Amino acid sequence: MLGACTLLPTRPSSGLITDIPEDVAPVSATRLSPAYAGEGGRVETADRVWRLLADRFYDPHMNGADWAGLRASALAQAAAARSDAAFYAALKAMAGQLRDSHTQVLTPREALDRRRFVASRLGVTMHLIEGQVAVLEVDPESRAAAGVRPGDVVVGIDGVALGADFIRAASNDPATAGPASIDAIEALPADPRDAERVRVLRAVTRVLAQALERAPESARVVRFDLRLADGSTRSVELRPTPQARPPQARVRWLDGQTVVIRFNRFVTELRSDLERALEAAAGAQAIIIDLRGNGGGDHDLYLWFVGQFLPDERAAMRTVTRGEGAYGSQKVRDVRAGPGSRVPLLQPVAVLIDARTDSAAELAAVTLQEQRGAALIGEPTCGCVVGVPVEYVLPDGGGVRIAETGFISMRGARMEGEPTLPAVRVVPTLADLRAGRDVVLEEALRRLNVRVAH
Repeated sequence: MLGACTLLPTRPSSGLITDIPEDVAPVSATRLSPAYAGEGGRVETADRVWRLLADRFYDPHMNGADWAGLRASALAQAAAARSDAAFYAALKAMAGQLRDSHTQVLTPREALDRRRFVASRLGVTMHLIEGQVAVLEVDPESRAAAGVRPGDVVVGIDGVALGADFIRAASNDPATAGPASIDAIEALPADPRDAERVRVLRAVTRVLAQALERAPESARVVRFDLRLADGSTRSVELRPTPQARPPQARVRWLDGQTVVIRFNRFVTELRSDLERALEAAAGAQAIIIDLRGNGGGDHDLYLWFVGQFLPDERAAMRTVTRGEGAYGSQKVRDVRAGPGSRVPLLQPVAVLIDARTDSAAELAAVTLQEQRGAALIGEPTCGCVVGVPVEYVLPDGGGVRIAETGFISMRGARMEGEPTLPAVRVVPTLADLRAGRDVVLEEALRRLNVRVAH
């Protein structure tokens, strides 16, 4: 166990940060700040991070990494750093050896932006559809992606052709079969069709990253070459723009009988909105919970939310944490959920999922499937499910987030690294996207109508 002198201070893992100035700048690529000016200070900080990870990471075997062996090289990189950016790169590389979806080192700016749900975005989401890289969604609030439409085929990015040869190479590239980058953290699904999609999109992510690295900071744009529905082609320049995606929840009715509850995060800010949504759902014959693109969040809110659909209190999930004493030991315990004083919602339920269904959203989908017989419809989830209870604070205000809790479903499914599979796999066609059809939602409604009728 760590000695008290090696611990870093902590702050809550979610919610606004008050110990970092709101105008904090990105870390410098040319100089060292006072916090890291001395070589001894950098080495000590890196060693504290190494020891924290060794002590707190939920898997005592460190996901197979040679953790003891990499300590010397990690400290040497920290000692050799000549800028804050280089120092953080060394810390990030060390944490990346764990190949974990949530364990990461954040600069002060990144830590602040994460709490505000701010990230640099192009405004488009891509997918592999009918053997082609295509635009799946366009952020309606993105000015950067104006003029791009769902169903547009991306035939090239910054001069790199994304045709059949690119897809074939990406599908067979050993680099795309390994741990994903920070921009594509989902695990590799077992189904060959889904694995091909993930591997191709990882390759596309690398093309985008390389294009942005080539562009000067003041003029970062990426050229997309598109083939439109009528067969014509056009090129657009997309500029990465810092953009917030605040927590949102909405309710709508289909056919006057089925209610759709869609929200993008499990965060306490949405508790009152979700309570109103559940009150509205009490009058529905069937309920669709749309967790596509839901990035997860608060574990307690997950338990509260799924509890509203259970007839009684019961074990909803198992947690796995580090044991005390003997190396290699772990503690496993059941966590329970139930409706509490509310009348439970026992109508037929369908849950919509995709590769961006992450963390607490995956827990919710699996719990509702196992405990309520909910139909999971769509595509495999991220497979990115661990718990980060606190954020450790670095000397300059940066953060270290460590997966201290793993999860196993009540039926024994390991959640991290193993995407949850839908009962009904539904993938839109290019024609569906161009027509504005949501075929996943349509299939869920059709199946629920059949259940209600019987």
